Amino acid sequence: MFSHADVAAFINDNFEAAWEMVRPVPIVRIDFGNGHVATRTLHGNIASYVCCSDGQVVDILPGIYTPPTFTTALQGPRGLSVTLSGLVPQARPTQLQGYHRVNAQRLRNPQQVPGVAVQQVADPGKRTIELRVEQQVIQARPNGLRVPRNAAQLAAWAPLTEDTRRNETQRRLQIHDRLAQSEPVRPEQIKRWLYRDVLHADLDDPYLGLGDDFFVGLE
Repeated sequence: MFSHADVAAFINDNFEAAWEMVRPVPIVRIDFGNGHVATRTLHGNIASYVCCSDGQVVDILPGIYTPPTFTTALQGPRGLSVTLSGLVPQARPTQLQGYHRVNAQRLRNPQQVPGVAVQQVADPGKRTIELRVEQQVIQARPNGLRVPRNAAQLAAWAPLTEDTRRNETQRRLQIHDRLAQSEPVRPEQIKRWLYRDVLHADLDDPYLGLGDDFFVGLE
C-alpha cells in the first residue's frame, strides 16, 4: 500500500512520515521431512496514526486499505490536524472530541452516509487475509481468494476490499468512540488497546492468538 505511487505521493505531499515496529516479525518454518523446509513470515497488521506536530493523536486508520480508499480516508484527519494547529492548546480537546463524536454518530446511522453499512458480526476479514500457515498449505483457494502476485492484482483482491470496508465501518467506529471520550493521547498510550481490541493482534500475546491451535491436546 505505501509503495503505491499515488499513496506515496499523497503522504509525501501532506505529512511527515515516520515508522515504528511494535513487535518482532513472527517467522514460521515448516519441515516437510524430505529435505524441504518452507520459511515465511506471518502477516502482521498495521495502524496509520495522524498526529499533530506535538505527537497528539488526531485519528487512526486501522489495518491495510485499498490505495484509493486509504488516501480518501486521510483527507478528514489531515484537515482536522490543520484546524487544530490554529487553535490554542486548551481548545483542541473539545474540537477533537467533537470530530470523533460526529463521525461515530454517522457510522451508527448508515443512512446518513451513502454506501456505508455497519454490521455487528465477527471479524472474518482479518482471518481471511491472515490465513493460518497450515490452511495456506492445504486449502484450495477460489478465484476471489487467490494470492495476488502484483500490485494490480492486489488492488482488486476481494479479501483486501472486504477488509477495507470493515476498516472504514466497524473498526473506525471503535476508534471514534474511544477518542471521543479520551483525553489527548500519543500512539504509545493507545497502541495496546488498538491492536488487541480493534485489530485483534494482541501485542502482549507471544503467540498472536495461535497458542491454543499449537498447544491444545499436548501434555
